[in-house]
Amino acid sequence: MSTITEIEATPEAAVEELVGRLFIEGVGAFHLGVVYIGLKLGLFEALVEQPLTAAQLAGKKGLDEWYLREWLQAEATAGLVTADDEDLKRATFTAAPGVREALVDSTGPAYIGGLPFAQVAGISVMPALLDAFATGAGVSYSSYGEDAVEAQAALNRPAFVNQLVPEWIPQVPDLAALLGDTSRATRVADVGCGLGWAAIELAKAYPHLSVDGYDSDEESITRARGNAIEAGVSDRVTFDVVDASAGYGEGRYDLVLFFECVHDMAHPVEAMAAARASLAEGGSVIVMDERVAEHLTVGDPTEIFFATASVLWCLPQGRVEPDSEAVGTVMRPDRFRGLVRDAGWSDIEILPIDHPFWRFYRLV
Repeated sequence: MSTITEIEATPEAAVEELVGRLFIEGVGAFHLGVVYIGLKLGLFEALVEQPLTAAQLAGKKGLDEWYLREWLQAEATAGLVTADDEDLKRATFTAAPGVREALVDSTGPAYIGGLPFAQVAGISVMPALLDAFATGAGVSYSSYGEDAVEAQAALNRPAFVNQLVPEWIPQVPDLAALLGDTSRATRVADVGCGLGWAAIELAKAYPHLSVDGYDSDEESITRARGNAIEAGVSDRVTFDVVDASAGYGEGRYDLVLFFECVHDMAHPVEAMAAARASLAEGGSVIVMDERVAEHLTVGDPTEIFFATASVLWCLPQGRVEPDSEAVGTVMRPDRFRGLVRDAGWSDIEILPIDHPFWRFYRLV
């Protein structure tokens, strides 16, 4: 990365470097669009199952062969598909190593298939977002469409399936003891639950738990209920449409969870106050949110992702209510500490759970 001194001394080199960087980013954005098509139409899944020619893939999926040849050529060029012949009509195509894990196995730890869905959903609201820049209004979550719901769940579910119970909880001994205590009827609230995958994983791991999931998005709650039925835990897991800032009962819960949602909320202070009111004696509130740097950081890919997601996704959704106090994706620890103190808490405790994208807090 160039330093400021180098950029000032060689402006031509700085221009060339920036143009090259933006070109690469543009290539990546275009390619994610092609990956989205492959995910949406089940093309990667078909090629993981068996090598196919374009004609065979067209027959298997009921799609146009000409478009599929172009798609296969693009993904062969990008290295996600291999071809045994340069003639696209003769070639047999195979999914490249890693494609199954990254784009097909939706509950595997390496799955990143939610990212293309998020990109397409974010771009789809651009006219409304441009208007919002002028008016200060928000862009509702429902405006982002079905792809947004798919993206949100797909980006988080692998972690809930593979890390929540076996890795995260054991690193907080008192939390592990609470959830593992079969002598009591423990009640958990999963606030901002989305499609319910965290609540379902908890219920599967701890058969004595009762988990209530709350989310403001009706479509997500409808699908969460279906997911609970399919997982066989609907007798102990319920889902309801609730505004987190409005409250969900007093003195009811031994544990309240906010997994990657506080920064999206229009009224985070009220949501933290409602969580405090909902706790039974000795209960805990755990918040998982983005692991952003404590200060403005330049050039780090993860920081760029969080900052741009705030523009395209989180802040617009949080500003739908006219009196919104949404934070946006970049909620640094000091900012969050201020929010929870305003909500009547004393402080935050950063929990010793190491994750590259998320930071875990306990409210104290």
